[in-house]
Amino acid sequence: MTRRGFFAATSAAASANGAAASFQTRWRGSRIWTGPEHWANPLQDWRIDNGEAVAKAGDNRTLHILTHQVGSVAGSLRMSVRVKAPANADKSMSAGFRIGIRGLLDDYRHALVSPVEWIDAVLRGDGRLMLDGVESSGVAAISPAGMVLELRIEDGAVELRCGAAAVTRQIDAKRLRGNLALLATGDGVEWRFADWRGSGTLLSAGADQTFGPILWTQYTVSAGVLKLTALFPPLGAADARTAQLELQRGGLWRRVGQQPIGPMSRTATFRVENWDSAQAVPYRVVYRWQGRNHEWTGTVRAEPRDGGLKLGVFSCDNGYVFPMSRLTANVKKHDPDLLFFAGDQIYEGYGGFGFVREPEDLAMLDYLRKFWQFGWSWRELLRDRPAVVIPDDHDVFQGNIWGQGGRPIPKGREKGFTYGGYVQTAAWVNAIQRTQSAHLPDPVDPAPAGQGITVYFTELRYGGVNFAILEDRKFKTGPESVNGQDVEGAQLLGPRQEAFLRRWAADRTGGAFKVVLSQTIFCKVTTHAGRQLQRAVRDLDCGGWPPSGRRRALEPLRGAGGVLMLHGDQHLGALVRHGLDEWEDGPLAFMVPGTANGFPRAWWPEEEKADGRYLDGLGNRMTVLAVANPDKGSNLLPRARTNPETLAHKKGSGYGIVRFDARTGNVTFETWRYLFDAANPKPEDQFPGFPKTMKLV
Repeated sequence: MTRRGFFAATSAAASANGAAASFQTRWRGSRIWTGPEHWANPLQDWRIDNGEAVAKAGDNRTLHILTHQVGSVAGSLRMSVRVKAPANADKSMSAGFRIGIRGLLDDYRHALVSPVEWIDAVLRGDGRLMLDGVESSGVAAISPAGMVLELRIEDGAVELRCGAAAVTRQIDAKRLRGNLALLATGDGVEWRFADWRGSGTLLSAGADQTFGPILWTQYTVSAGVLKLTALFPPLGAADARTAQLELQRGGLWRRVGQQPIGPMSRTATFRVENWDSAQAVPYRVVYRWQGRNHEWTGTVRAEPRDGGLKLGVFSCDNGYVFPMSRLTANVKKHDPDLLFFAGDQIYEGYGGFGFVREPEDLAMLDYLRKFWQFGWSWRELLRDRPAVVIPDDHDVFQGNIWGQGGRPIPKGREKGFTYGGYVQTAAWVNAIQRTQSAHLPDPVDPAPAGQGITVYFTELRYGGVNFAILEDRKFKTGPESVNGQDVEGAQLLGPRQEAFLRRWAADRTGGAFKVVLSQTIFCKVTTHAGRQLQRAVRDLDCGGWPPSGRRRALEPLRGAGGVLMLHGDQHLGALVRHGLDEWEDGPLAFMVPGTANGFPRAWWPEEEKADGRYLDGLGNRMTVLAVANPDKGSNLLPRARTNPETLAHKKGSGYGIVRFDARTGNVTFETWRYLFDAANPKPEDQFPGFPKTMKLV
């Protein structure tokens, strides 16, 4: 097909098939964030500079448009963009379009971070065009002032053109379906883009498929205080630095707070006292950006008053099922009153591109890109119900963490993190904590830990349940610092949290049920771990280490009536009764599986005991009542070739629902597997041994 014939056919097809969808970028100002209609891979390698998108080039550096995808297999599409090449451009670098971007799940958000198929249509630095691996015969004149790159498609006939250079290919139309993105390759050079536009009948449009400038909100209500955090992207120097919270009462909106947006965490946290939790109250966060007000709306729901509370418990999202549409839809059907995220909301490898430790500002951007995936997955649930979110080791870019009172890990001792302390800077850790936990009730003992690292351990009273929220990593002794021995002075929670637990356990006000929330369980209830699921006897990362610290933590709880402890971290669901001096003389503990399990763990004891009584590898008594194991062999499934939802299901992923009934004193524990429909549940949708109802008070 000639170029003139190709363009004529494209125009005719667009007219014949009706009105075409279209988009055009309107980048303005300067900032890191590329705007609500785009997703940058990775965040820190793209920016807006005086109205142009600038990429620090490298492998798979893409800028997706969120509002439009190729959704049809028949029709037309025309895209163009103005490209400015680096001064030293050569054939080793290129820029242009990446089209037909798809992942193993049919979701445009999944394809942003887990693509497996695509087609590249680019201009090389030597002026040659490359379309799906085919090189043009002509050469474009590379100009630092910029060149227009055009892509046109008509029923599988694809032409890429820049000036006098052109290349045409016939491509299977099915390969064209998927996301659209700009692409910049090279070794750290900068490509600049302007005026990216597209139109055609191949395009499907979703005006609501945006992300920002208000990304999402998280809130809690406790003891007459509402605390709500709104999360924002990295804004520009000319952008507004404050946001407002408004409440709707009697049909009218009233401003109740204005707060600054933090320079590192990019969060604004609001506090409203004298809160009447008996009524549901609509709210909106308002932020003025680029000449108009943007809003994020939600509802502070009424606190349950009927003696029953439904709690959703989640942990350990390894990222490969993002955005977890099936799981979050099921949680919405379960409609919990309160959400608890026990940690590992993100992992270092989330979304590809490894991770950045330094400098501090780039490490923060790298974390934010990952944490945005958590928020994007859960924000529709977070907007209208309270949530407890606490960070764990991977959230602060450590595979394991023994916080050693907040000290920095000594230089040369970082390997394995076992010496104790934090790798990242205190300012960075504090910013991470603000993104996840700033909306929690005020800490009960707010003095900072070592290096000025803030604390958040606190009490939450909601729905007839009195919650103690702990930090079981921050004060924990690094085993290598004491030669792996449970010496005098070895800490789990540390004296301050131990004192808090004693006060909390003795206080019988605030509800019939008392529940401890923390990252990990206070014993080792796994027998096998690792890629090969080999037998593992000791685990100093679990809350069973050090045993003396475990005892000090659990002793006040066994005399406080029916205390329940809730955890995540181990990628394994389990219901356990702790023992101290005798079997079952400690509190009940429920640990949930990961929402997307990565590192494999299992409970396959050498001897199955009818009474469930075991000593863990650290000598701690535990009675194992039920366990949610992965399928055998699931640890060997290839991630790159296995449907992510199937992989998550077989690896034992899922979540917990805990139902409290104050009228009977019973608590029911449910552990749901990944692949099911909450609107039509079946017995096999829960792990064997669940649901289980226990008398707690």
